[in-house]
Amino acid sequence: MIYLVFPTSWHPSQPYLSLPSLKAFLNAHEVHDVVQRDLAIELLNDLCTWEKTKPLYERIVRELNELSSRPRLTSVEAEKLNKLREAEEIVMALKDQIDSAVTSQRSQEFYDIDRYMENLKIMDVWLDNILAPYYPSQLTVIGSQMRFSPYSSEEVINSFNFPEENFFYDLYQQWYLPEILREDIDIFGISITSVEQIISGLTLAHLVKQNRPEIHVTVGGSVFTKLVDRLENDGSHLFDFVDSFIVHEGETPLLRLVEHLRGDGDLSKVPNLIYKRDGKVAVNRPFAKEELNALPTPDFDGLPLDLYLAPELVLPVMGSRGCYWEKCAFCSIPFDHMDFHVRYAENVVNDFKVLQKKYNCNHFFFTDEALPINFLRTFAAKIVEEKIDVQWTGELKFEKSLLKDDRMDLLYKSGCRKLIFGLESYNQRVLDSMKKGVELSWVDETAERCMKLGIAMHFYLICGFPTETREEAMDSINFVLNNQRLLDSPGFSAILSQFDLERGAPIEKNPGEWGITKIYTPPEHDLSLGYSYESTIGMTAAEANELYQQLIEKLGREVMTFPHNYSLSDGLLYLAHHQRNSLTERLAVLA
Repeated sequence: MIYLVFPTSWHPSQPYLSLPSLKAFLNAHEVHDVVQRDLAIELLNDLCTWEKTKPLYERIVRELNELSSRPRLTSVEAEKLNKLREAEEIVMALKDQIDSAVTSQRSQEFYDIDRYMENLKIMDVWLDNILAPYYPSQLTVIGSQMRFSPYSSEEVINSFNFPEENFFYDLYQQWYLPEILREDIDIFGISITSVEQIISGLTLAHLVKQNRPEIHVTVGGSVFTKLVDRLENDGSHLFDFVDSFIVHEGETPLLRLVEHLRGDGDLSKVPNLIYKRDGKVAVNRPFAKEELNALPTPDFDGLPLDLYLAPELVLPVMGSRGCYWEKCAFCSIPFDHMDFHVRYAENVVNDFKVLQKKYNCNHFFFTDEALPINFLRTFAAKIVEEKIDVQWTGELKFEKSLLKDDRMDLLYKSGCRKLIFGLESYNQRVLDSMKKGVELSWVDETAERCMKLGIAMHFYLICGFPTETREEAMDSINFVLNNQRLLDSPGFSAILSQFDLERGAPIEKNPGEWGITKIYTPPEHDLSLGYSYESTIGMTAAEANELYQQLIEKLGREVMTFPHNYSLSDGLLYLAHHQRNSLTERLAVLA
């Protein structure tokens, strides 16, 4: 059996696309013994259930009594004692509310914004306290925090020795591992697509390998795609419990891995694979990419679709991989995907139809880094022509061509309810330095057209890009905060991020162009996905950090977090729900 797992943490409103894509591809090639599990949503659901977590509460009481009886405590023990005291009280206060909060998020009460916010608050407070035995480790609905750095393989591996802190180790072992180990598994695949999943995913790999060493454990996802050179050069101890890593795109590599492990065992024939051979790390180059139009519609069967925290399904779909622009100085997306490639619009329309019928799903989230305008035009026209009633959202680059020939009207008619833009900056010099290929006039015209049509917008903004001055950073914030029509437009959201110099970004190759004199990573951070740096132009790192803290606070006062800033998929549901009454009228005007 091929057993595919998506580990904690991810946003709980919708499934991630990686496992359903792999399962569909394997099934299409006559490999049918495939199981997929989303342990991110399963763990969250189990932890937010009083019946399941009673033993954790009993442990709180037991450890509280034990620590209270000691004559002396270390400072860490004293902190934990205080946390346990707080937790005992809060858990008892919330034990009759936690189950109803989760149920409420899956009901029509989701659309009551006050109840929505209260539910998420209850869940976060509950998680913070029911997991008090693992102090100082913490878990929220959308993330986790431990004293072990996910950027250091040494610290990640060391976390396995502290199950009293690594709740992934302890809870996976108690709640899920026995069931997993009962299965007749020959290949165990783990998708690690974000830093948040490094410790949880590798903990699971270690547990499986420790108990069933004959199982081939393979790890895929974008994180280790960025770390090929690190895996290749340092002989990482990760290979002690991970047999292989699949980097870049994974459908064909996973299929070939299955075929060769069940056949001749020759892993040298598996594309995109990193593994140990004769005691040395082998990397199967050149890296291959998929023929997107040969991929089947993703298969979500087996995922617990009823556990996601929303009253209606929002399913991820893919129109392209990579980015057609591939020039942004700060971006490592081309590094992840090698080359941009796109799926035919008619195939994506078919995906929509299949998923709508099979899962009764009417809301879709494009995972594309930047949807190509020509693709969108054809896609939207076919959706309208075939009268497919859906609502969708996706990310675009600001393009002049989007403003031609009533294309945005067509997007709205096809069900587009929100467009996500990587604005990054509202200063032309900074945009040019970023090599965005965007003119501010396009931004203004696009925003104006969206507001007139009723298409919501999300802006990603960056603070502290190399060479950026304080005044230039303020241009971006002022563009948002001084535009009341924008702030008042339904569904508007904006997130400000602090600049990170990522591995594989163009700046890494030629830092001097942006006044960067030094880039470095702490030697123990072998899993780091970025660099620290020093620069001679623009704000210093300390100045950029100080300004960033000021600006996120300023932006947070004007751009409401819930639901649109908290979750883009939740925001799509809100828009579709609250615009139902006016939708017919809007479409009639456009017609």
